Amino acid sequence: MISALPLIPLAVGANRVVRGVRVEHVCGDPSLSAERDRELSRRLILTALHALQTAVERPTLFEPTETLESKEVAHA
Repeated sequence: MISALPLIPLAVGANRVVRGVRVEHVCGDPSLSAERDRELSRRLILTALHALQTAVERPTLFEPTETLESKEVAHA
């Protein structure tokens, strides 16, 4: 699940939660240029795909980062 308010899905037991941008624009930011907004959306989607491929044992928050190699996972 991608959510701008990740504490809510984590509290109800969602297995994998990716931190989104804002409530109104979870997977993007219209205040950015078109190119930077596209990069942000791509980073969020790649983080979500990485989350799906990661085995978890409890609700886990995935933070979008510049590179997936340096991705840190936080457990709730």
